[in-house]
This record gives sequence, structure tokens and C-alpha cells, in this order.
Amino acid sequence: MLHVKINELAKKIVERIIQNKEIYNIKIYKLDNGSIILDMAKASWIGGKLLGEICMGGLGTVKFSSYNLDGHYIPSVNVYTSEPVISCMASQLAGWNVKLKKEVEKEGQLKKKIVFQSLGSGPARAKSKVEKIFEELDYTDDSNCAVIVFETPKLPNEEVMDIVANKCGVNPNNAYAICAPTACLTGSIQVAARIVETGIHKLHEIKFPIDVITNGFGTTTIAPIAKDDLGAMGRTNDSIIAAGLTYYTIKVEKENEVELFELVKKAPAHTSSSYGKPFLEIFKTANYNFYEIDPGLFAPAKYTITNINTGKSITVGKVNHELLRQSYGLN
Repeated sequence: MLHVKINELAKKIVERIIQNKEIYNIKIYKLDNGSIILDMAKASWIGGKLLGEICMGGLGTVKFSSYNLDGHYIPSVNVYTSEPVISCMASQLAGWNVKLKKEVEKEGQLKKKIVFQSLGSGPARAKSKVEKIFEELDYTDDSNCAVIVFETPKLPNEEVMDIVANKCGVNPNNAYAICAPTACLTGSIQVAARIVETGIHKLHEIKFPIDVITNGFGTTTIAPIAKDDLGAMGRTNDSIIAAGLTYYTIKVEKENEVELFELVKKAPAHTSSSYGKPFLEIFKTANYNFYEIDPGLFAPAKYTITNINTGKSITVGKVNHELLRQSYGLN
């Protein structure tokens, strides 16, 4: 696997944001331990784009486009990478559960209370390697810095960043956190920018050998900003589930092609037993318990895969504009 230092690549993007903080409308905080926090809750379009590229460890590109949703003009993203496994699975996947607990006194007893919790994404994951997925990935990043992304309105404090730095084996003054809630422009952009990663993650879940993927390209809508994070979570998921389009090239021998083309038919979102309604309705029906939802739902609407060894392709899945209009509240 290509040896690149994705944390160093991401840090360069972070430095660009810091240099243009007024233009991108970013707030920067330096903690007592030296860690740098970027608050991107009110970031500009370019700020959101750059956050998407930070999530991909500097190995992916996010560009803006538009989508015609039955006459409604909706902004969209085009995302592409020629290092799909590193950029998506080793970096962009939101898989590191960062949690800080503190002892508090309640009714005369000391109890532990969670004071910060967020799923972390970005290249710091490849430094910490606390997730099981890294047992499968042949990748090591020996950067001396760590860049993590939190999808939360609550900014991490020194103790949280000490945890990140310690797990990543770096000095806290070389640890960076970029934060934004889901219910903002940045949140809508960065979730949409996960279209290629979401597709690969689903392929991994159905036992598709992701190491044969050589390139990835994806397109999906940027969800209209919702009034709160719960509503935003529904809309951003629906963007990928109902309108997410992905294209991957793979490199496999002809004798293995039929098996993999058959396997990919299980990947699109519509194959899930939970599919059919806007995500927020599904979530409510499940009593807001993710474990009651079929995990197979979290996938793009369509896949196209081309085997560059034979030139043959397959397209599976379907776009669902009706579901997306319901989710977005469009007349």
C-alpha cells in the first residue's frame, strides 16, 4: 500500500484554514496543553469542502456541483480519490469513539459521568489504531501530528485532546481537532463528502475484498440545513441512501469477476430490510436506537463497478426522489 503521511497532508489543509480563518469564518482556539481546536460551525462553503478533504487525509478531492431533484435545484458534491482504502477506511470512516468520563458525586456516591463523547474521523484514526478495522489495513502513518474530526457542537477540552494525543503517540501541541455539528452548512457538506467512504464501508460489510478497489468517485446532494442535529442526521443520511451515486474501479482476474459482480448486488441501500421511508421516521420507529435499524441501510443508492482487467462493468441500485423530497420537506 502507498506510504503517505495522511496526518501531515491533513495538517497542511488545517494550516490553510487557519491562515484564512476570517475568509472561511472559522474560530480558532489554542488550549493550555497546546492543542488547536477549529470551530467550523459557521464555516463557509470552502471551509466545508476543506473539512471533507481533511476527513479523507488529504488524499481525496471535494468539488461542488448541482443536482436536479424533480425541478428543485439542490447543491451537490463530487468526491474522488485514487487511494480509496487509505483515504476512506483508514481516515474518513467515523469509527473512533472518543469518550471522557469524570467522577461526580450523586446522592452521596461517586459516579462516573460522560462529559464528552463523539465519534472521531480523520487521519488521527490511523495513528491511534484503536479500531478493529486496522487489523485488516496494511497501512502505517508515522506523522508526528494527529488531526481528528468531531461531528459535534461541543468543543473538546484539554483532557479530551490529551486522550487523542496519547492514543496517537504525539505531543498534545501537535494534536488538532476540527469540529462542526450536523445541523449547519459544514455538517451537510462533510457528510455528503462521505459518499465514496460509505460505499466502500458497505462493501466491506458484505465481505467484498476492498483491497481490489483502485479508484473511487461519488456524487450526492448536500442536504438542506435542518433546524437541529437530529433532523440534520436524517436528511444527510437520506442524501446518500436515496440519491448517492458511486463509481469504483477494481482490478481482479476474469475468473473472479462474476462472483464479485454478483456480490455487489447486495450493496445498495434499497436491499436493506429497513429501507423505504425517510431515515428520521425509521429512527423514530426504532425508538431512536441505532441497533434496531438494519446496518445495511447505510449505503449509497447506486453502485457502478468497472473491472479494469476486463473492461466490463455492472450497475446496481436505484435512486429514490420521492423519499428525498419527503426528507427535505420539498413541495
